[in-house]
Amino acid sequence: MHSSVVDSDGRKEREIRSRRTNALEALGIVCAVLFVVWPFCFGWGVLGHASWVAPVGKGLLTAAFLWAVLGSPCWHRDSAESLGLGSPGRLLRLLREGRGVERWRVALVFAAVAGGLLWIGLADWPDAAKILRLPKPLRIPPDSAGAWAAVILVSASAAALLSTCVIRYDNFGSAFGLALKVSAGFLAYAILAAWLVRGDKAFAKFALHSHALDIAAHTFWGLIQQLVFTGYIATRMRKAFAPAASRPAPRSAGKQLVAAALGGLGAAAALGPAAWLALREMRDAPDSSLLLAGCAAFAFPLGAVWTHFLIRDPRRMLVAMLSGAFFGLIHIDSYGLVFVTGILGTTFAYAAMEDRFRNLAAFAFVHGLVGATFAKLFGGKGFLKITISVGPWSVRNPTAADLIVPILALLGYGLVALWVARKMKARPVADSPPAPETHDGAGSGDTPRVIS
Repeated sequence: MHSSVVDSDGRKEREIRSRRTNALEALGIVCAVLFVVWPFCFGWGVLGHASWVAPVGKGLLTAAFLWAVLGSPCWHRDSAESLGLGSPGRLLRLLREGRGVERWRVALVFAAVAGGLLWIGLADWPDAAKILRLPKPLRIPPDSAGAWAAVILVSASAAALLSTCVIRYDNFGSAFGLALKVSAGFLAYAILAAWLVRGDKAFAKFALHSHALDIAAHTFWGLIQQLVFTGYIATRMRKAFAPAASRPAPRSAGKQLVAAALGGLGAAAALGPAAWLALREMRDAPDSSLLLAGCAAFAFPLGAVWTHFLIRDPRRMLVAMLSGAFFGLIHIDSYGLVFVTGILGTTFAYAAMEDRFRNLAAFAFVHGLVGATFAKLFGGKGFLKITISVGPWSVRNPTAADLIVPILALLGYGLVALWVARKMKARPVADSPPAPETHDGAGSGDTPRVIS
């Protein structure tokens, strides 16, 4: 018997804390991180030139990270699956209880993942050590039996940990299928924008081997970030907010298309000019009228897709946006990156509400592929440059004005936390048996939706 809660999408999940506790915990961490990074580290450390602020701030952020990935899941008694992680026990059950092709599929995927990770470490140790952020003296090719033994031990340990405790195999196909679709959408946008602005020069930095390593590095560190932003923040948020008492009636395909088109037109009319006003101030910006038309054209599909999912389930989308916005805000003051990662974070939070897509390894893959490609397409100098370095110590020519957006974001999340504290009651969750798994589509394993 496990206590459970009905999440924002109407599905039962294991949880022993109240909705109010889930909401205030997540919002408290968000506000604390924003405060430490900006008013404390930037305001006191960078602007105030206090040298002791940096180590204290990093210590506080490390404590928040450890709570998010270790303390909180134990306190809430989250399952690995609810966080989007795999587990050795679940993997063994899939291999032992699976039948026929299903068992062999899991076994082959596991062997390919574990073998691939091990091969990366052994075939290219200097780059693997760089990905793992090991000290520079350890990033040299092994030249003795002892060094080879250490490399094999580290590589095998990392491969075993990632392939058994991180990657989920029960929803591998559906999660990575979605990851490929999301990646294709983002990359199509990025490649088209880069080509229109820079032409063939946008692709001058691409080389297969180096780009593959960049993707691997971005994926590894994307996984670390997803443990916090999707595994922790999105999990707490969807367990905090109940589903709507009633959902909008399904619309016909024609009405759905019309609504999406109207949303796209609204985005083109609002986001297009806003992006145009920001971009026209950049050096080497193209003709203003052409730039405005391009901004509106690029905003239309974003608005159409957002409207499509919003009208399907407004509560689910709004909760996903509340979670995903923090993923974007942590990339201040690179506001191009804030925009892209905010959309990515919302996408991950929305997808994670369905168990068949809840796989942090798949989200990390999107993070790695999109992040590494954006860095190549929009790095360097010139128009549409996106700065990859973020945080208080990456601000060029820092002034107090740089605190405006972070403080507004902090106030916004603070107001939501105040509303939760006043409106939500600290009710304990009800004890109920785990909801049975159902299969409502290829590769799905969601618990039934329950509207309360």
